[in-house]
This record gives sequence, C-alpha cells and structure tokens, in this order.
Amino acid sequence: MNDTLNNMRFFMERLKDIPANESLTLDNGFCVSTITEAENWVCYPGRVKAAESVKAAAEFFRERNEFFVWPVFDGGNDILTIGGLIQSESLRAMTLDSDAPAQIRGNDSVTFKAVTSPEDSMRWAVCSWQGFEYDGDNPSEDFCEFAGNLAGCEDFGLYVAELNGHDCGAFLTVNDDAGFIGVYYFAVIPEMRRKGIAAAMMNEIRRLSHGKKIVLQATLTGVPFYSAYGFKDCGEIETYRNRQI
Repeated sequence: MNDTLNNMRFFMERLKDIPANESLTLDNGFCVSTITEAENWVCYPGRVKAAESVKAAAEFFRERNEFFVWPVFDGGNDILTIGGLIQSESLRAMTLDSDAPAQIRGNDSVTFKAVTSPEDSMRWAVCSWQGFEYDGDNPSEDFCEFAGNLAGCEDFGLYVAELNGHDCGAFLTVNDDAGFIGVYYFAVIPEMRRKGIAAAMMNEIRRLSHGKKIVLQATLTGVPFYSAYGFKDCGEIETYRNRQI
C-alpha cells in the first residue's frame, strides 16, 4: 500500500510543479489545480486533523469552479465529511513485480508511440478522453493543454497505443525517486476493447519498467483485469470529493 501511495504523492508533487498549474499549501500538504476537471487533487499524506485545511481546500476549488478528489492516506475521514466533502468511489492499491511472468499475453499487433511533440500530446489527449468516456468525442481545450503540460514533464512518460493504423488506447507512466513506476490514465477506447489491447499496453509498461515494481490505483471496474494480469491487491484507498458529478 505504501509504495502505491508514495508514487501517487510523487505524481501529485510533479503536477504541482508544472508552471501552468496552480497550487495552495496546506498545513500538511497541498492542493493542485490543473485548470481542468480531469485531474485536480489534494495531497495530504498524513492524518487529516485540521478542519481549516478542509475549508481552505474547498474554497480553493470553489473559487475555480472545479471538481477535485481527496484521497485519504492515513485517516481523518470524519473531518472531511464535516467539512462538506462527499465520499467517492474507493480505489484499490495494486502492485506487480515486472519480472513476473505475464498472466495474459495480449495482442502482438499493438504498437506504441511515445509522446514527444504537441501533435502527439493531442493524440494522447483524444485517446485518454475517449477511453475514460468523458463528455463528447473530443477533449476540451483545457484537457488538451493539460496533456501538453504532462508531455513536458521529464518524470512522466506518455504513450499512445495503435492497432491496424488506428489509435486505440493510452497510458502515462511516472518514475519516482524510490524506484517504482506508477501507471496513470490507463484506458482503451470503448470500440477497441476486448481485442487484447489492455494486456498489450501492460506488457509494454513491463518492458519500460526495466525491472522496477509497477504500482497503480485501480477503480473497482478495473480490478478484475489487473488481478487477472497478475497484480496484487494491497488495500483500499478511500477518496472524497467536493460535489456530485
């Protein structure tokens, strides 16, 4: 669990450091706004004890009219609820030793394109947007800008998956200081699912990891795939949000 949470914290710290984003320091953490509905977080790695921190975070995002997620690292859930936040879908902390044999082979015809230019970041944005089934077929202008900012961060690796000349999925990797590789924005476009693409994407992440342990936070719908692939479930990460979506 700690490996996954520490990588999540590293990810949010790098988001905070991107110049285009905005942040607010709290007594034991920080808020980060990406100027998009897609990836706004509170990073509060200790137990939530101060109601003032909850109020400050809520006001920070209220001023920007943004949705945000507060993952609970070490308890204090009652203060989040009293502060007006709503319990959201729990995530599962999951890990995989990248040297372990793959349980699912995947589609050998899938190829991968590393995101290295504004054009590539747009492709990544489209695949991620459609893969997560956000509103509309095309990503918002803010999300496209966000993708470009991610592509400019040296600790992130952004990739687009292709099958038969068509973009079919995307993912982001985060190499942290502790020697783990985190997986974020792992998604396959709906009409391209059940073709072995997700397993092929995970095989590529194993190749990119160079023996590092792979960590991720899975939604409940994603747990069956990751479990079948060979990931170990390390426990629940409770999350809270500021409003209905």
